[in-house]
Amino acid sequence: MTKIILTTEQDYQTIQAELNAGKKPSKTLRFMVQALENYRQARKYGWSRPWNKYGVVNFQSFRLNDSDAELRQLAVQVIMAEWPQLPDAPRHFIDELLNSATKPLGFIFFQEYTDNGQHFEGVVVSYGRINKDSRRHRDRLDLILESPVSQGISTGLARLRIYVDPFNDEGKEPLWQGHIDKPIQPDTQRLFAYLADLSWVWAEDKSRIWQHWITDYIDYFGPRQWVMQKSYFYIPGNSAARAVFADTPYENEAG
Repeated sequence: MTKIILTTEQDYQTIQAELNAGKKPSKTLRFMVQALENYRQARKYGWSRPWNKYGVVNFQSFRLNDSDAELRQLAVQVIMAEWPQLPDAPRHFIDELLNSATKPLGFIFFQEYTDNGQHFEGVVVSYGRINKDSRRHRDRLDLILESPVSQGISTGLARLRIYVDPFNDEGKEPLWQGHIDKPIQPDTQRLFAYLADLSWVWAEDKSRIWQHWITDYIDYFGPRQWVMQKSYFYIPGNSAARAVFADTPYENEAG
């Protein structure tokens, strides 16, 4: 089957209906999902964002809820500590999204990521909401903490990225983005340790695991790809490979 390209809204609606019916062969469904993803990405429909699609395999996905207010607050503390000169527009959006009476939707994604040949294992703390002016579009905030992987060993938190991305129909770039190598703020180290613990604690918790049938046909979701000797994140059946934090300002609160 050749590549599917959607060019009109009618094409989009037709593919959606066929995917919802789920009667096509798996290979065809994969082509259809990719076409749908490309169409939606070009128009910024839904939650998908390019920095979480390319070179990435998400191997764990969890949903957050109202009981995770402490995690949300810690994420805010990290952002404000690492980017004290954050411009007013992204600062206002973050405050409105995370501190409003209407709680945002929240997810955690654990992933393997290859960037210019360098392997990282990382975790995305993602918050979002339906855009108030267009229900097809989403406002999204992603905080990504990453540890380089060398010869199967995760070497520790060494990179922090942020994408502040409320929907904007005038352009595809985020409102603001930041990148810090070797973050050293205590709250950032604490957040990374907290999230790493959740990867193990929630690994079999069905109330936390997020999964949608469509992810079976999306390339950036799947099992771990690399053989890991030491990892901060969950490895099925191999708790002995769990990396240990040393001298981290963190108390085990995840359970």
